[in-house]
Order: sequence, then structure tokens, then C-alpha cells
Amino acid sequence: MTTMAAAADEHTNLAAYEAISETLSQYIMGAREGNGDRMRRAFMDGASIRGSYGGQPVDWTLQDFCEAVDRSGAAPDLKARVVAVELAASAAMARLEAENWGGTRYTDFFVLIRRDNGWRISSKVFFAHARA
Repeated sequence: MTTMAAAADEHTNLAAYEAISETLSQYIMGAREGNGDRMRRAFMDGASIRGSYGGQPVDWTLQDFCEAVDRSGAAPDLKARVVAVELAASAAMARLEAENWGGTRYTDFFVLIRRDNGWRISSKVFFAHARA
């Protein structure tokens, strides 16, 4: 691979990581604001949300999840950080650690896909740790 081609690949990857970061920022801001409509911008239509909360399995549609975000309200003290991103062309995965979302700590695993309208979350699998 030539130096120019390597630099172009590096630029493309950096742009993808930045775009994924922006999508995850929409997710985090939706959580902080308690705003399901803002949260929805991070997801593809038809996305699935599954996980464990209080030791019980959870299986939500995107609509169910966004309504739950609206009901739970703002979480201004939420601290969230992306701890991993893996990228392969138009597919990616990310791991997010969130503290104090309504008094609970979460580990979220996202699968993202790039479409015409940018990077969007196609599925989320989460674990709700014990309440703080």
C-alpha cells in the first residue's frame, strides 16, 4: 500500500470513529435530558434493545425504550464514557459505561451500521448493575 493510500485509509477511519462518537453523543444527551426523541436519533428504525434489569430479562422495541427514557426523566448527573469501538468498513461495535442514570450503573454494548444517513445503532444489549 502506498503512503498516500495508507493516509487516505487513516483519514477515512478517523472520520468513521468521529461519526460513531457523534451518534453515541446523541444517545448520551438523550439520556441526560430524559428525551426519547433525541435518543431515537441515535438508532435505526426497528432497532432492538435487550438486556437485564433487576435480574430480570428485558426485551424492548425502540418505541418502548424511548418511552421509558421519557418516563424516567432527566439524568443530569449521568457520567458516560465510550470504552471501546471496533470498526470494519460499514459495521461497528461500541461499549459504553454509564454511571448514575437514575441511580443505576449500566454497561451497554451497541452494534452500529453505516447507512446513507450516517452511523446508527441497530441493536443494544445492556446490563444494569446494582443501584448506586
